[in-house]
Amino acid sequence: ARQDVVKEDGSTPADPFDFGAGHITPGGKANKGSIYEPGLVYDANLLDYAAFSCGTDAPVFSQGDCNFLAANGYSFDASDLNLASIGIAELAGTQTVTRTVTSVAKENGRRTYNVSVDAPAGYDVTVSPSQIKLKKGQSATFEVTISNDGTGVPGVWSFGSLTWNDKTGHYHVRSPIAVKGALFDAPDLVTGTGASGSASFDVTFGYSGPYTAAGHGLESAIVNSGSVWQDPDQTFAPSDTAGPTPGAVAFSFPISGAAYVRIELPDPDGSQPEDLDLFVLNSGGTQVASSTLSGTNELVELVLPADDTYTAYVHGWAAVPDPTPFTLNTWVISATPGGSLSVDSAPASATIATAGTIDISWTGASGKMYGAVSHSDTGLLGLTLVEVNA
Repeated sequence: ARQDVVKEDGSTPADPFDFGAGHITPGGKANKGSIYEPGLVYDANLLDYAAFSCGTDAPVFSQGDCNFLAANGYSFDASDLNLASIGIAELAGTQTVTRTVTSVAKENGRRTYNVSVDAPAGYDVTVSPSQIKLKKGQSATFEVTISNDGTGVPGVWSFGSLTWNDKTGHYHVRSPIAVKGALFDAPDLVTGTGASGSASFDVTFGYSGPYTAAGHGLESAIVNSGSVWQDPDQTFAPSDTAGPTPGAVAFSFPISGAAYVRIELPDPDGSQPEDLDLFVLNSGGTQVASSTLSGTNELVELVLPADDTYTAYVHGWAAVPDPTPFTLNTWVISATPGGSLSVDSAPASATIATAGTIDISWTGASGKMYGAVSHSDTGLLGLTLVEVNA
Protein backbone atom coordinates (compact mmCIF):
# COMPACT_ATOMS: atom_id res chain seq x y z
CA ALA A 1 0.00 0.00 0.00
CA ARG A 2 1.06 3.57 -0.59
CA GLN A 3 0.43 6.56 1.68
CA ASP A 4 0.67 9.47 -0.79
CA VAL A 5 -3.10 9.92 -0.76
CA VAL A 6 -5.13 13.15 -0.63
CA LYS A 7 -8.55 13.95 0.76
CA GLU A 8 -11.67 14.55 -1.33
CA ASP A 9 -10.64 18.13 -2.10
CA GLY A 10 -7.78 16.74 -4.16
CA SER A 11 -5.00 18.59 -2.34
CA THR A 12 -5.11 18.10 1.46
CA PRO A 13 -2.91 15.16 2.55
CA ALA A 14 -5.02 12.29 3.85
CA ASP A 15 -4.37 10.52 7.15
CA PRO A 16 -4.81 6.90 8.34
CA PHE A 17 -8.46 7.56 9.24
CA ASP A 18 -8.98 8.19 5.52
CA PHE A 19 -6.97 5.32 4.07
CA GLY A 20 -5.99 2.91 6.87
CA ALA A 21 -2.60 1.47 6.00
CA GLY A 22 -2.67 3.24 2.64
CA HIS A 23 -4.05 2.98 -0.88
CA ILE A 24 -3.69 -0.62 -1.99
CA THR A 25 -1.24 -1.21 -4.83
CA PRO A 26 -2.76 -3.97 -6.98
CA GLY A 27 -1.44 -5.73 -10.04
CA GLY A 28 2.14 -6.56 -10.86
CA LYS A 29 3.88 -9.87 -10.39
CA ALA A 30 3.43 -12.07 -7.34
CA ASN A 31 6.90 -11.26 -6.06
CA LYS A 32 8.05 -11.11 -2.45
CA GLY A 33 6.63 -8.04 -0.79
CA SER A 34 3.76 -7.72 -3.25
CA ILE A 35 0.09 -7.88 -2.32
CA TYR A 36 0.30 -11.63 -3.00
CA GLU A 37 3.29 -12.25 -0.69
CA PRO A 38 3.14 -9.85 2.26
CA GLY A 39 5.59 -11.84 4.41
CA LEU A 40 3.73 -11.29 7.70
CA VAL A 41 0.06 -11.07 8.63
CA TYR A 42 -1.86 -10.00 11.74
CA ASP A 43 -4.43 -12.69 12.48
CA ALA A 44 -7.46 -12.45 14.81
CA ASN A 45 -9.91 -15.25 15.59
CA LEU A 46 -13.39 -15.50 17.08
CA LEU A 47 -12.20 -15.33 20.70
CA ASP A 48 -10.15 -12.19 19.97
CA TYR A 49 -13.21 -10.45 18.56
CA ALA A 50 -15.37 -11.79 21.41
CA ALA A 51 -12.98 -10.19 23.93
CA PHE A 52 -13.11 -6.95 21.95
CA SER A 53 -16.92 -7.08 22.17
CA CYS A 54 -16.77 -7.68 25.94
CA GLY A 55 -14.95 -4.36 26.29
CA THR A 56 -17.70 -2.36 24.59
CA ASP A 57 -20.81 -0.79 26.12
CA ALA A 58 -23.07 -3.42 24.52
CA PRO A 59 -21.32 -6.82 24.35
CA VAL A 60 -22.85 -9.40 22.04
CA PHE A 61 -21.63 -12.19 24.34
CA SER A 62 -22.96 -13.12 27.78
CA GLN A 63 -21.29 -12.10 31.04
CA GLY A 64 -20.33 -15.75 31.55
CA ASP A 65 -18.54 -15.81 28.20
CA CYS A 66 -16.73 -12.58 29.05
CA ASN A 67 -15.70 -13.96 32.45
CA PHE A 68 -14.30 -17.05 30.72
CA LEU A 69 -12.24 -14.91 28.34
CA ALA A 70 -10.93 -12.73 31.17
CA ALA A 71 -9.91 -15.82 33.16
CA ASN A 72 -7.96 -17.04 30.14
CA GLY A 73 -5.99 -13.83 29.76
CA TYR A 74 -7.85 -12.10 26.93
CA SER A 75 -7.72 -8.30 26.94
CA PHE A 76 -10.98 -6.35 26.60
CA ASP A 77 -9.11 -3.18 25.60
CA ALA A 78 -9.95 -2.31 21.99
CA SER A 79 -6.33 -1.23 21.49
CA ASP A 80 -5.21 -4.84 22.02
CA LEU A 81 -7.31 -6.38 19.24
CA ASN A 82 -4.75 -7.98 16.91
CA LEU A 83 -5.21 -5.64 13.97
CA ALA A 84 -2.44 -4.41 11.72
CA SER A 85 -3.31 -0.85 12.79
CA ILE A 86 -2.65 0.52 16.29
CA GLY A 87 -4.96 3.09 17.84
CA ILE A 88 -5.14 4.62 21.32
CA ALA A 89 -7.96 7.10 21.82
CA GLU A 90 -7.00 8.60 25.20
CA LEU A 91 -3.35 8.70 26.24
CA ALA A 92 -2.12 10.92 29.03
CA GLY A 93 1.02 9.00 30.00
CA THR A 94 2.08 5.55 28.76
CA GLN A 95 0.24 2.55 27.34
CA THR A 96 1.50 -0.78 26.05
CA VAL A 97 -0.38 -2.79 23.42
CA THR A 98 0.33 -6.31 22.23
CA ARG A 99 0.41 -7.63 18.69
CA THR A 100 1.15 -11.01 17.09
CA VAL A 101 2.43 -11.54 13.56
CA THR A 102 2.46 -14.81 11.63
CA SER A 103 4.83 -15.62 8.77
CA VAL A 104 3.16 -16.40 5.45
CA ALA A 105 6.42 -16.32 3.50
CA LYS A 106 6.64 -19.15 1.00
CA GLU A 107 10.21 -20.11 1.86
CA ASN A 108 10.82 -22.75 4.52
CA GLY A 109 13.90 -21.00 5.90
CA ARG A 110 13.93 -18.66 8.89
CA ARG A 111 13.59 -14.98 8.10
CA THR A 112 14.83 -12.15 10.32
CA TYR A 113 12.77 -8.98 10.69
CA ASN A 114 13.90 -5.73 12.33
CA VAL A 115 11.49 -2.99 13.33
CA SER A 116 11.68 0.66 12.33
CA VAL A 117 9.45 3.30 13.93
CA ASP A 118 8.12 6.64 12.74
CA ALA A 119 6.74 7.90 16.05
CA PRO A 120 3.66 10.17 16.13
CA ALA A 121 4.59 13.76 16.97
CA GLY A 122 4.51 14.26 20.73
CA TYR A 123 5.04 10.59 21.60
CA ASP A 124 7.85 8.06 22.04
CA VAL A 125 7.36 4.55 20.67
CA THR A 126 9.38 1.48 21.65
CA VAL A 127 8.90 -2.06 20.35
CA SER A 128 10.00 -5.15 22.27
CA PRO A 129 11.50 -7.31 20.95
CA SER A 130 12.83 -5.16 18.14
CA GLN A 131 13.88 -8.22 16.12
CA ILE A 132 11.98 -11.41 15.34
CA LYS A 133 12.99 -14.58 13.48
CA LEU A 134 10.28 -16.74 11.93
CA LYS A 135 9.85 -19.75 9.69
CA LYS A 136 6.77 -20.18 7.53
CA GLY A 137 3.72 -20.64 9.73
CA GLN A 138 5.41 -19.50 12.92
CA SER A 139 4.14 -16.56 15.01
CA ALA A 140 5.79 -13.98 17.23
CA THR A 141 4.26 -11.64 19.82
CA PHE A 142 5.64 -8.19 20.51
CA GLU A 143 4.74 -5.20 22.68
CA VAL A 144 4.43 -1.60 21.54
CA THR A 145 4.83 1.01 24.28
CA ILE A 146 3.65 4.53 23.45
CA SER A 147 4.47 7.38 25.85
CA ASN A 148 3.60 11.05 25.91
CA ASP A 149 6.93 12.87 25.69
CA GLY A 150 5.44 15.99 27.26
CA THR A 151 4.35 17.61 24.01
CA GLY A 152 1.39 15.38 23.07
CA VAL A 153 -1.65 17.60 22.65
CA PRO A 154 -4.84 16.54 24.50
CA GLY A 155 -7.77 15.92 22.17
CA VAL A 156 -5.65 15.96 18.99
CA TRP A 157 -4.81 12.88 16.91
CA SER A 158 -1.18 12.30 15.97
CA PHE A 159 -0.07 9.72 13.39
CA GLY A 160 2.97 7.53 12.82
CA SER A 161 3.84 3.95 11.94
CA LEU A 162 6.00 0.93 12.66
CA THR A 163 7.39 -1.36 9.98
CA TRP A 164 8.90 -4.84 10.13
CA ASN A 165 11.67 -5.09 7.49
CA ASP A 166 13.30 -8.41 6.68
CA LYS A 167 17.06 -8.42 6.22
CA THR A 168 16.87 -9.29 2.54
CA GLY A 169 14.84 -6.17 1.82
CA HIS A 170 12.01 -8.14 0.26
CA TYR A 171 9.35 -7.56 2.92
CA HIS A 172 8.23 -4.30 4.53
CA VAL A 173 5.20 -4.90 6.78
CA ARG A 174 3.84 -1.52 7.86
CA SER A 175 1.31 -0.68 10.59
CA PRO A 176 -0.18 2.80 10.99
CA ILE A 177 -0.27 4.26 14.51
CA ALA A 178 -2.90 6.78 15.67
CA VAL A 179 -2.73 8.36 19.15
CA LYS A 180 -4.93 11.02 20.73
CA GLY A 181 -3.79 12.75 23.90
CA ALA A 182 -5.97 13.03 27.00
CA LEU A 183 -6.03 15.60 29.78
CA PHE A 184 -5.89 12.86 32.38
CA ASP A 185 -6.12 9.12 32.80
CA ALA A 186 -7.68 7.53 35.88
CA PRO A 187 -9.72 4.39 36.55
CA ASP A 188 -13.39 4.52 35.60
CA LEU A 189 -14.26 2.51 38.71
CA VAL A 190 -12.68 1.89 42.12
CA THR A 191 -14.20 -0.66 44.52
CA GLY A 192 -14.03 -1.12 48.25
CA THR A 193 -15.65 -3.05 51.10
CA GLY A 194 -16.67 -2.35 54.67
CA ALA A 195 -18.77 0.19 56.52
CA SER A 196 -15.53 2.17 56.83
CA GLY A 197 -12.52 1.76 54.62
CA SER A 198 -10.01 3.25 52.24
CA ALA A 199 -8.60 2.81 48.75
CA SER A 200 -5.99 4.32 46.47
CA PHE A 201 -5.63 4.79 42.74
CA ASP A 202 -3.35 6.60 40.32
CA VAL A 203 -4.04 9.49 37.99
CA THR A 204 -1.81 10.38 35.03
CA PHE A 205 -1.82 13.88 33.57
CA GLY A 206 -1.77 14.98 29.96
CA TYR A 207 -1.43 18.68 30.82
CA SER A 208 0.35 20.99 33.24
CA GLY A 209 -1.65 23.31 35.46
CA PRO A 210 -4.14 23.38 38.33
CA TYR A 211 -5.71 20.15 39.54
CA THR A 212 -8.22 19.28 42.25
CA ALA A 213 -9.69 15.94 43.33
CA ALA A 214 -12.89 15.97 45.40
CA GLY A 215 -15.22 13.36 46.92
CA HIS A 216 -18.94 13.13 46.14
CA GLY A 217 -21.29 10.83 48.10
CA LEU A 218 -21.59 8.01 49.16
CA GLU A 219 -25.23 7.51 48.13
CA SER A 220 -27.66 4.66 48.78
CA ALA A 221 -29.92 3.24 46.08
CA ILE A 222 -33.44 4.43 45.43
CA VAL A 223 -35.24 1.09 45.15
CA ASN A 224 -38.35 0.54 43.01
CA SER A 225 -40.01 -2.85 42.61
CA GLY A 226 -42.74 -4.14 40.36
CA SER A 227 -43.82 -6.78 37.84
CA VAL A 228 -43.92 -6.53 34.06
CA TRP A 229 -45.88 -8.58 31.54
CA GLN A 230 -44.80 -9.92 28.17
CA ASP A 231 -44.91 -7.23 25.45
CA PRO A 232 -46.63 -9.03 22.53
CA ASP A 233 -44.71 -7.22 19.77
CA GLN A 234 -41.42 -7.07 21.78
CA THR A 235 -40.89 -3.49 20.60
CA PHE A 236 -40.67 -0.86 23.31
CA ALA A 237 -42.98 2.15 23.29
CA PRO A 238 -44.03 4.33 26.25
CA SER A 239 -47.62 3.33 25.55
CA ASP A 240 -46.72 -0.25 26.56
CA THR A 241 -47.49 0.85 30.15
CA ALA A 242 -51.24 0.97 29.40
CA GLY A 243 -53.75 -1.76 30.12
CA PRO A 244 -54.23 -4.43 32.80
CA THR A 245 -51.16 -6.42 31.64
CA PRO A 246 -48.59 -3.70 30.82
CA GLY A 247 -45.57 -4.70 28.76
CA ALA A 248 -43.58 -1.87 30.37
CA VAL A 249 -43.52 -0.28 33.82
CA ALA A 250 -42.46 3.35 34.31
CA PHE A 251 -40.73 5.14 37.18
CA SER A 252 -40.20 8.91 37.06
CA PHE A 253 -37.56 10.80 39.06
CA PRO A 254 -36.42 14.44 39.01
CA ILE A 255 -32.70 15.09 38.59
CA SER A 256 -31.07 18.39 39.54
CA GLY A 257 -27.39 19.20 39.93
CA ALA A 258 -26.24 15.61 39.41
CA ALA A 259 -22.76 14.56 38.36
CA TYR A 260 -23.71 10.94 37.79
CA VAL A 261 -26.85 8.78 37.73
CA ARG A 262 -26.66 4.99 37.75
CA ILE A 263 -29.74 2.85 37.01
CA GLU A 264 -29.41 -0.92 37.42
CA LEU A 265 -31.92 -3.63 36.50
CA PRO A 266 -30.41 -6.84 37.90
CA ASP A 267 -31.43 -10.39 37.03
CA PRO A 268 -34.43 -11.04 39.31
CA ASP A 269 -33.42 -14.53 40.49
CA GLY A 270 -30.03 -15.30 38.90
CA SER A 271 -31.35 -17.86 36.43
CA GLN A 272 -32.06 -15.48 33.53
CA PRO A 273 -34.96 -17.27 31.82
CA GLU A 274 -36.44 -13.79 31.33
CA ASP A 275 -35.12 -10.91 29.25
CA LEU A 276 -36.12 -7.50 30.57
CA ASP A 277 -34.77 -4.30 29.02
CA LEU A 278 -34.29 -0.77 30.31
CA PHE A 279 -35.10 2.53 28.57
CA VAL A 280 -34.71 6.09 29.91
CA LEU A 281 -36.58 9.08 28.42
CA ASN A 282 -36.48 12.76 29.33
CA SER A 283 -39.54 14.93 30.05
CA GLY A 284 -39.91 15.67 26.36
CA GLY A 285 -40.25 11.99 25.52
CA THR A 286 -36.80 11.70 23.90
CA GLN A 287 -34.89 8.51 24.63
CA VAL A 288 -31.59 9.45 26.27
CA ALA A 289 -30.28 5.97 27.09
CA SER A 290 -31.12 2.28 26.93
CA SER A 291 -29.74 -1.11 27.89
CA THR A 292 -30.96 -4.14 25.94
CA LEU A 293 -28.48 -6.90 26.68
CA SER A 294 -29.29 -10.57 26.31
CA GLY A 295 -30.96 -11.74 29.51
CA THR A 296 -31.55 -9.27 32.34
CA ASN A 297 -28.56 -7.43 33.73
CA GLU A 298 -29.17 -3.95 32.44
CA LEU A 299 -27.26 -0.77 33.29
CA VAL A 300 -27.74 2.86 32.26
CA GLU A 301 -25.24 5.55 33.28
CA LEU A 302 -25.89 9.28 32.85
CA VAL A 303 -22.87 11.57 33.28
CA LEU A 304 -23.62 15.24 33.99
CA PRO A 305 -27.28 14.84 32.97
CA ALA A 306 -29.28 17.98 32.28
CA ASP A 307 -31.68 19.01 35.04
CA ASP A 308 -34.97 17.37 34.13
CA THR A 309 -37.52 14.77 35.14
CA TYR A 310 -36.50 11.41 33.68
CA THR A 311 -38.58 8.27 33.31
CA ALA A 312 -37.08 4.78 33.46
CA TYR A 313 -39.09 2.05 31.71
CA VAL A 314 -38.66 -1.65 32.48
CA HIS A 315 -39.72 -3.45 29.30
CA GLY A 316 -40.91 -7.06 29.12
CA TRP A 317 -39.12 -8.23 25.99
CA ALA A 318 -39.40 -11.80 27.28
CA ALA A 319 -41.29 -12.02 30.59
CA VAL A 320 -40.80 -15.55 31.95
CA PRO A 321 -42.80 -16.04 34.14
CA ASP A 322 -45.54 -13.72 32.93
CA PRO A 323 -45.56 -11.35 34.74
CA THR A 324 -41.93 -11.17 35.88
CA PRO A 325 -41.07 -9.44 39.18
CA PHE A 326 -38.08 -7.07 39.18
CA THR A 327 -36.19 -4.53 41.27
CA LEU A 328 -34.86 -1.27 39.81
CA ASN A 329 -32.01 0.45 41.68
CA THR A 330 -31.05 4.09 41.08
CA TRP A 331 -28.14 6.03 42.55
CA VAL A 332 -27.85 9.82 42.13
CA ILE A 333 -24.50 11.48 42.90
CA SER A 334 -24.44 15.24 43.30
CA ALA A 335 -22.08 17.44 41.31
CA THR A 336 -21.40 19.35 44.54
CA PRO A 337 -18.59 17.77 46.61
CA GLY A 338 -19.51 16.47 50.05
CA GLY A 339 -20.63 13.41 51.95
CA SER A 340 -18.98 10.46 53.64
CA LEU A 341 -16.45 9.87 50.83
CA SER A 342 -13.28 11.88 51.44
CA VAL A 343 -10.18 12.55 49.38
CA ASP A 344 -7.36 12.27 51.92
CA SER A 345 -4.48 13.10 49.61
CA ALA A 346 -4.05 13.96 45.93
CA PRO A 347 -1.60 15.80 43.66
CA ALA A 348 -1.74 19.55 44.27
CA SER A 349 -1.22 20.29 40.57
CA ALA A 350 -0.85 18.52 37.23
CA THR A 351 2.40 17.98 35.36
CA ILE A 352 2.14 16.54 31.86
CA ALA A 353 3.15 12.89 31.42
CA THR A 354 3.52 12.35 35.19
CA ALA A 355 1.39 10.34 37.60
CA GLY A 356 0.20 10.82 41.17
CA THR A 357 -1.72 8.82 43.76
CA ILE A 358 -5.15 9.66 45.16
CA ASP A 359 -6.04 8.25 48.59
CA ILE A 360 -9.71 8.06 49.54
CA SER A 361 -11.66 6.88 52.59
CA TRP A 362 -15.27 6.52 53.67
CA THR A 363 -17.41 5.98 56.75
CA GLY A 364 -20.99 4.98 57.49
CA ALA A 365 -21.51 2.79 54.42
CA SER A 366 -24.50 0.46 54.42
CA GLY A 367 -25.39 -2.05 51.73
CA LYS A 368 -24.20 -1.19 48.23
CA MET A 369 -23.37 2.50 47.84
CA TYR A 370 -21.82 4.66 45.14
CA GLY A 371 -19.83 7.85 45.17
CA ALA A 372 -17.37 9.55 42.86
CA VAL A 373 -14.06 11.38 42.81
CA SER A 374 -14.15 14.38 40.50
CA HIS A 375 -11.04 15.47 38.59
CA SER A 376 -10.93 19.19 37.82
CA ASP A 377 -8.60 21.90 36.53
CA THR A 378 -10.63 25.11 36.23
CA GLY A 379 -13.64 22.94 35.37
CA LEU A 380 -14.67 19.29 35.59
CA LEU A 381 -12.42 16.94 33.58
CA GLY A 382 -14.08 13.66 34.52
CA LEU A 383 -15.14 11.26 37.26
CA THR A 384 -13.89 8.08 38.88
CA LEU A 385 -16.84 6.08 40.21
CA VAL A 386 -16.43 4.56 43.68
CA GLU A 387 -18.45 1.43 44.57
CA VAL A 388 -18.54 0.38 48.22
CA ASN A 389 -20.12 -2.87 49.39
CA ALA A 390 -20.49 -2.61 53.14
